Amino acid sequence: MHVLPGYAPDLNPDEFVWSHLKRTGVARNPLRAGEKLEIRVEQQLRGLQKKRSLIRSFFEAPSVAYISDC
Repeated sequence: MHVLPGYAPDLNPDEFVWSHLKRTGVARNPLRAGEKLEIRVEQQLRGLQKKRSLIRSFFEAPSVAYISDC
């Protein structure tokens, strides 16, 4: 078990997912009239699931090396 600080986004691979979506998703392509943010984000997350090498890279970041210690 690894004890982590209460707030440590750089130690959480989930934060890499959100950062990627923010850099490549809605921030770069604003919502169209009538388009819902929830639907767009869900679509982007589904698309991300298909990119295994990208997902793997989130877990290979030096700041989350503790994950592979197990």
